Formats: sequence, C-alpha cells, structure tokens
Amino acid sequence: MEPGELEGRKIFEETTTNNVKTGIDFANDTRRLFRELEEKVIHLENIVRQQETTINDLRMSLAVVQAKLFSGGTE
Repeated sequence: MEPGELEGRKIFEETTTNNVKTGIDFANDTRRLFRELEEKVIHLENIVRQQETTINDLRMSLAVVQAKLFSGGTE
C-alpha cells in the first residue's frame, strides 16, 4: 500500500458509514412524520364528517321552522 492509502480508506469508510446512517435516520424520520400526518388527516376527516352532520341537522330544523313561519302560524 502506498503511504496515506490506509488513512484514505478509513476516511472513505467513515464517510460512507455516516452517509448511510444519515440516510436511515432521514427515512425513519420521514416515516414517523408521515404516520403523524396521516393520523391528523384521519382526525380532521372525522371532524369534517361531524360538522357536515351538524349542518345537515340544523338545515332540517331550520326547514321545519321556516315551514311553520311561512305557513302563517307559529303554533
């Protein structure tokens, strides 16, 4: 081996190892964030469904009130 070749190989190996570890950490963080966002989206979808149900119930109640009001009575 030429002088410095062993040091060069060691530096290359350390750099490669660090790059692989960084890639793995990034992938794991990305997966974790994706799962968190997926849970938030599911939660928000449920809230939207609940709000739609509430709005529809209010519309039906309003329709009953309007029907009574426009039919000429409040009884």
